[in-house]
Amino acid sequence: MKHLLILFGFVCMFTAAGTAQEKAARKAARIEAFHELRGDLRSWFEQDVYPTAKIWHEQYDASLTSQDLADLQRLRAEAKRLREAVKADLKSLRITAESGSRSSMREELQDVREKYKDDVENLLERLKPIAKRSRTILRKLFDDNEDKIESWRSTARDIVGDWREEHDDLSMKGMFGRGDHQLPLLAGDGRKAAVRFILWDGTMPPAPETRMSAPQQRMPMNVSPAPSGNTATVSAMNVPDGQHMLQVFDMNGTLIRSTAVTSVSGKITQNIDLSGIPAGTYMLSVNTPAGRSTTNLVINK
Repeated sequence: MKHLLILFGFVCMFTAAGTAQEKAARKAARIEAFHELRGDLRSWFEQDVYPTAKIWHEQYDASLTSQDLADLQRLRAEAKRLREAVKADLKSLRITAESGSRSSMREELQDVREKYKDDVENLLERLKPIAKRSRTILRKLFDDNEDKIESWRSTARDIVGDWREEHDDLSMKGMFGRGDHQLPLLAGDGRKAAVRFILWDGTMPPAPETRMSAPQQRMPMNVSPAPSGNTATVSAMNVPDGQHMLQVFDMNGTLIRSTAVTSVSGKITQNIDLSGIPAGTYMLSVNTPAGRSTTNLVINK
């Protein structure tokens, strides 16, 4: 009997190990398949949609008064910062969920929505006058090209549909919606599509991350002294080795200064020259192939 129990224990142990390996392999296959879809959608968008959408965007901007365009550029920068902030918070929630604390995930997700609700509503309220004054050109762009826009949406749905059929052996439920929500003119109808188009800055949107992908390692940054004067020392950890760009932006998203930095053994320690930059609050970021890390930079002279 004792020998049978020992044998049963070994069988369970190897079965569990095999199951874990199968799950890991399946998860890896799902991640690779999703990256394939993301690449197909973006390649198609860059080649067939973006050149025309960019022309429409330039026509729209050219129709605005100089004041409306300046105000809109500030709103676009603000919308981009909001998207990045929401993305960072959602990434933190994903890390929390993967560590096992799922019980409060839904409440935390609602907290993220509530956290930015007022900011989003305030931004849209300030956008309304510009949208109202430019509705003639906006309506013309959408009405004259309604068939083309709908054909693009249809193509995007076909790409996703064909991909699903090709990978019907993998469970993809809940990984994404239509797969085109980050691409201008393809997401939403009517008012939502118009708002996304107006707030689009004319560049290719960043590729969305699958919720299944492994969380990127955090790259904490520190600035000293704080507040800073004409110089500051920036240190960062967990940065991929190699040369990267350290950038200073104002609160409108305008690049103020850029410095090449080198990470050695995952660390950056860099003195930066802040002379000529007025006192105020800025954003300091290091941009790497693994992602972007951002912190506040306060200058007080």
